[in-house]
Amino acid sequence: MIERVTIPPVGHYTIDPGRSRITFSGRHLFGLAPVRGGFAVNSGWIRVADPLTKSTAEAEIDSASFDTGNRQRDNEIRSKRFLNTLQYPVIVFAGGQVRESGGRWILEGLLTVHEVSRTIYLEIQRAATANGIFTARASTRIDRTEFGIDAMVGLSGSTFNLVVDITAVRD
Repeated sequence: MIERVTIPPVGHYTIDPGRSRITFSGRHLFGLAPVRGGFAVNSGWIRVADPLTKSTAEAEIDSASFDTGNRQRDNEIRSKRFLNTLQYPVIVFAGGQVRESGGRWILEGLLTVHEVSRTIYLEIQRAATANGIFTARASTRIDRTEFGIDAMVGLSGSTFNLVVDITAVRD
């Protein structure tokens, strides 16, 4: 649901990792049970341009921060069978195009997981600015198998809804 999108002033913003998070929801156990969790954002930036379509963003996500509140599951997902966080400690999003489509703002970019990059589309649902602080919420749906993470497909869900909550401070 789109709440309110206010375009921030042109400029460079640094993402505040302490106030930013990526959450996800999906299903496991043959699609019968819901699973929810999140990732921490390590760092990133947003450059708001004029025109807005020239804006860009980049964020690094700590793959080892995967957390669902279930230690056994979390350790399994961090293992070589899934995220392989020792070999691939960072997930990167690099956004390169903002556009309006049917009254909705979309940020298109590349998500890189396991050194596999795929285009994703983040629908911006909320954006606001106050006192040099820019907050935004966006969402998308991804399929982990498109990034080569294909262990236990069927038993464990392959598609996830992601919600990105970002707070950034103007430089």
